[in-house]
Amino acid sequence: MDAQTITLPKTQTKIYYYSLIAVSFLIPLLISGPQLLTGSVVNAFLFLTVYFFEKKQTLPIIMLPSIGAVLNGLVFGTFTPFLLYFLPFIWMGNYILSFVFAKMHKKSSIISSVFISSLCKALFLFLIANIYVGVQVVPSIFLKAMGLFQLGTALIGGALAFIIYKSISKKI
Repeated sequence: MDAQTITLPKTQTKIYYYSLIAVSFLIPLLISGPQLLTGSVVNAFLFLTVYFFEKKQTLPIIMLPSIGAVLNGLVFGTFTPFLLYFLPFIWMGNYILSFVFAKMHKKSSIISSVFISSLCKALFLFLIANIYVGVQVVPSIFLKAMGLFQLGTALIGGALAFIIYKSISKKI
């Protein structure tokens, strides 16, 4: 289950890339939930950017979904203002996921690459949530949201991305 490098035609690459950017921002902005669905789709987009695009192209996908979620105000309901404290760390968590996956997926199995990168992201966000809860910046509900929930959505997103990747690679 290792991934091979796929080169898409230049026009097709641009269409996929700008579509991913737009949808990654719009999904959390326009869809009010469930967070399991939106988080999994956003994580799938993070994995897909590693499969198909250059490292420098991941930045919009790393940042825009959480901005869309804050603008929507529905992801955490009354807790959405607290999400602002997490924005830079969510971006960093998304970067960690992308970076670790990019380093691993061509050398290791997709399963282990998705698992390790997802675990790194979830552990990082859980650590930040623990610090914030410990100094009473955010309520303890964020421990669950930034721990196991992040791990779950990242794992589901990784599986979804692999299915999409395989589907696209069959057409090329």
